[in-house]
Amino acid sequence: MNQVILSIGSNIKSRSQHIIRACELIKKNLGTITKKSNVYLTPPIGFESETSFYNCCLFVETKFNPNEVLLITQEIEKDLGRTEKTQNSGYQSRTIDIDIIFFNHEVLDTPKLTIPHALFRERRFVLEPLNDLANQYVDPISYLTVEQLLRNCSDKSKLTILENQFLNTL
Repeated sequence: MNQVILSIGSNIKSRSQHIIRACELIKKNLGTITKKSNVYLTPPIGFESETSFYNCCLFVETKFNPNEVLLITQEIEKDLGRTEKTQNSGYQSRTIDIDIIFFNHEVLDTPKLTIPHALFRERRFVLEPLNDLANQYVDPISYLTVEQLLRNCSDKSKLTILENQFLNTL
């Protein structure tokens, strides 16, 4: 089995329902969710929005290869109303965003897929939940642990753990 770490976010209402539904579809179509982070309330990065994001990370065991995982997660995004990844080379509000952060300890760089995710080291909304799951996980590019990456992160956004941990119901 392969281990994939996913980052999931939503900032279109109902954010918690979009994330719950994404997790249900991940379990149905991709594999077993073995571990879930806390869910964080996070500000939008790279664009303006009146609505903050809910973000979390998941460990998933899967039989699929990285390209298959990408296709499955993109299909889940589409099923949940996601129309396109970016608009005019910028970010936009979305019902769901699923990013592949790590796949085993592999490094992959193709036109369609980069693993580890190219921007995760710069995003506190990924690093905080990832730190919940695996603070000693070593990034195969920088050779730093998630904990070290979080300490070194230039993104100083304020994140808040949601008191209502709705993922516990999954």
